[in-house]
Amino acid sequence: MKVKLFPIPARGSGTAEIESLPSYIHRAAHQHGIFVGELIRFAGRQVRRDSSYQGRLENTPTYLQNHEILRSNKLSDYLIDVFEHLTGQTLSGTYASVLSKAFTRSSHEIVHGFRWCPECIDEMLALGEEPYFKLSWHFRALSVCPIHRGELLQACDHCGCKQTSYRRIKPLNVCQDCGKPISYRKASGGSKNAIPTWMHTGRDVLQLVSDLQRYGYSSLPENGLVTSVSQLFDHYWRLDKEDKFYELLSRDKLLSVAHCGHSLCLNDARKLSFRLGISLYDLISGNAANTTPLLGIDDYCPFPDSFRSPVRREVRDHGAILLKLKALNASDQDNEPLSLKATARRLGVSVGYLEYRFPIQVNEITARYKHFKQVEHLGKLYLAQRRSLEYFLSESEGNAPKSRKQAYRLLKEETGLPKWVLKKAIQRAYLALL
Repeated sequence: MKVKLFPIPARGSGTAEIESLPSYIHRAAHQHGIFVGELIRFAGRQVRRDSSYQGRLENTPTYLQNHEILRSNKLSDYLIDVFEHLTGQTLSGTYASVLSKAFTRSSHEIVHGFRWCPECIDEMLALGEEPYFKLSWHFRALSVCPIHRGELLQACDHCGCKQTSYRRIKPLNVCQDCGKPISYRKASGGSKNAIPTWMHTGRDVLQLVSDLQRYGYSSLPENGLVTSVSQLFDHYWRLDKEDKFYELLSRDKLLSVAHCGHSLCLNDARKLSFRLGISLYDLISGNAANTTPLLGIDDYCPFPDSFRSPVRREVRDHGAILLKLKALNASDQDNEPLSLKATARRLGVSVGYLEYRFPIQVNEITARYKHFKQVEHLGKLYLAQRRSLEYFLSESEGNAPKSRKQAYRLLKEETGLPKWVLKKAIQRAYLALL
């Protein structure tokens, strides 16, 4: 198969410095000289036309948020298959598939948008390397750079731009809004403001990324975490000290894993591995009992302060949200309707919340938005056909031959319609007048 895209390798492959999938897509779009959305749509069209492509096929949304493709789901797996097929590069380690495969749903473990260490970006430039965003920077547990001990930034310190725009017209080290380097930090990241190494609570997550790059995701057995907890439970049961074992985590959670085969979220798995003094990789690979045979039962590591803080769940007023939803729907009757995702974003809730709580309103929103898009699509087709016929029938050009290429250039400048719409309309008008 002839490669349809530049063979751009992922940066930092095989190490904890591996590039993230959103960073790779944005960087590839800039190197190809097109916007991110255009690159994704082009890649989707190419694999659908390629008979040698054996991977997944999914409908690509209009806009993708970074955290949506950093977990293992249909969309991220599809993008991995597509770009690996078109570039000939290996991208399997560029997203956090372990969150979906080895753990249960781990809410809020991936931050939205990009984060970066200005000092790391500066060093990449000094070494003559192309800057990129690391996968480890997307984990919420890692709030400071493990190398420079400075806090990670999530927006340009000049203008506040979050660098998530699809209009990728500048390299990743330059702000897409103000054009200034994102390696600038208002507060100096020097030794005065550096965070001590013993306060880095995200070291275990960074080590997990490194271990997965070293041993590969295929080295993780199915239900490895369940195997580890079951073997540890049997070990302490034989010692007749299961009460001490329950001090590792809550008794109900440990028994649900050992006897019911349930898994743990990333945060609970971090607590368990921290108390045992083992790595996360050993825990989820089913090797925990083999790494702690001589561990003293009373020598558990105490939880750091960051693990002790309870998870605060937001209590929502469903009635008030329903009233806001109805008011928002009523205001959209005469204007362009909002999509379901935009509606959820406006209300400050998730799409799943709306689908679960208000299915009737969700059906109305999706039906109205789908109808609007269909009407808009037909309007574009009619406009393209009308302008194409007007061009070929116009007398302003005299007896000069009418070129379809010239028609495309003229109509593209006048209407701004997509290329495929104009080319199809021009071809129909041209054939109708032969």
